[in-house]
Amino acid sequence: MRVALILGLAAALACKGSESVVLPPPVDGAFSSVTTGLLHTCGITSTNHVYCWGWNRDGEIGDGSMKDQPYATEVSPALTFSVVTTGGGHSCAVATGGTAHCWGLNLTGQVGDSSTASRPVPTRVAGGLSFTTVSTGGTFTCGIATDSSAYCWGWARDGELGSRPAETCPTSGGAEPCSRAPIAVAGGLRVIAISAGTRHVCALAADSTAYCWGHNEAGQLGNGTTADTALPVVVSGGLKFKSVTSGFDHSCALTAAGDAYCWGDNSWGQLGETATSQAPDPTAVTGGIIFLSLSAGAEHTCGIGTGNTANCWGQNVNGQLGTQSSETCTVGNAAGACSHRPLPVTTNQIFAAIFGGGHHTCAITTGGKAYCWGDNANGQLGTGNTRGSDVPVLVANQP
Repeated sequence: MRVALILGLAAALACKGSESVVLPPPVDGAFSSVTTGLLHTCGITSTNHVYCWGWNRDGEIGDGSMKDQPYATEVSPALTFSVVTTGGGHSCAVATGGTAHCWGLNLTGQVGDSSTASRPVPTRVAGGLSFTTVSTGGTFTCGIATDSSAYCWGWARDGELGSRPAETCPTSGGAEPCSRAPIAVAGGLRVIAISAGTRHVCALAADSTAYCWGHNEAGQLGNGTTADTALPVVVSGGLKFKSVTSGFDHSCALTAAGDAYCWGDNSWGQLGETATSQAPDPTAVTGGIIFLSLSAGAEHTCGIGTGNTANCWGQNVNGQLGTQSSETCTVGNAAGACSHRPLPVTTNQIFAAIFGGGHHTCAITTGGKAYCWGDNANGQLGTGNTRGSDVPVLVANQP
């Protein structure tokens, strides 16, 4: 994965110290949702408390520390949340009542508190807005306000905020366009769903039309071009969708009938089709699976099919597909395991939802148990160690 494109994240793989890990108190309830970032993971329990685990160099776990946490660690016990989302090096959540809070890396304003100081604990997003949901990208964040208007904040070099902010933020590459607080997506777009990828965003309007904006080098905006745009553009094809999900350089969406479509980069097979290396328009996922949900990881995609079958496709270098794959993909100077077709995850568990991350994947069973698989160098599988797995393993310390 081209991690260098995400500002400030190269140090994620730095050597860790030899301090012993303290086992935190048990998770206080079944998980109702999980969200997978680049190198960390968070989830919400049935008690509306947030737990996070994995990479924590900049405070993205939210417990006030800045060391990796291989166990699920509670975030702000005094707060309750309805939504949590993880990005490149930061996390955000919507608290009961609609206030948005973010924590972690804040180099380009992605925490949204009008500063560029990293925050190791949840910090309220500026502007006084009330949100129904938020979605974290690589180094930016977007959310839907209670009136269905869309707002974004953070890095804006590729147009990922859906507008053209007047601010700049100092970075190692010089001053970059940014916004340290939420700004409205241009055009007055009203949306019912939003998904931030590494450097682009896709959203669904009230009539189920998909719009995307931001970086478009591989056609991940789905409008038939490879030109970046800071303004929302309609995804080609006239399809109507019930959900949308954004990865590193690809996007996917699901129709009401359960048909999956993807567009953008297909170097690792993450579009789920064999004919093209990239697709600037929606392309049907092969295999004839009727999907209930989809989730795009960095360079892989997963979905839950009818009968609660879990399937993944795309890059499998770290076991993030949850099963063995027979294909090899070559991307630049890199070569590794992959699949251009959906593969069943190797498990006896019945999963209700699935979530693709950087090089790992997590899922929740119908009984609220969280399992993860793939890369675990920073503890993002939540097993209490840093050993990776190519099959689902139980997140430790659950009730």
